[in-house]
Amino acid sequence: MINPIKNAANELRELIGAALNAIAEENGVEISALPQFNVEIPADKSHGDFATNAALASAKAMRSNPRKIAESICEKISLEGTSFEKVEIAGPGFINFFLSKSWFGKVVSDVVKENTRYGRTDTGAGKKILLEFVSANPTGPMHV
Repeated sequence: MINPIKNAANELRELIGAALNAIAEENGVEISALPQFNVEIPADKSHGDFATNAALASAKAMRSNPRKIAESICEKISLEGTSFEKVEIAGPGFINFFLSKSWFGKVVSDVVKENTRYGRTDTGAGKKILLEFVSANPTGPMHV
């Protein structure tokens, strides 16, 4: 099954990782010293389709200001030919990424191509699950 969100997040992780590695190399920082960073979907859509804390997470290892690291990451990343059309720095060093219109077009094309198969998966095949429905009492406490 095609998972366009997961694919875009993985692409972004690779772009950021390559940029961080290049910055670390330029500054004589061991690449192994760089910590893990998050790529997530922000709750507020004005913060982009994906956001990362890579600059904040790397500040200690790089011995630099997170905002400056974020600027360097943005300079190193070329969005041409990727799923993204825009990148911006927010606050102390968060980086927000916006998906391109062509990405959305490709997703629609994939949905049409897959037709009724779109969204199907074999995750959990052969395993038993227990599914419970809760009928909550609106005047009483919720319990499991």
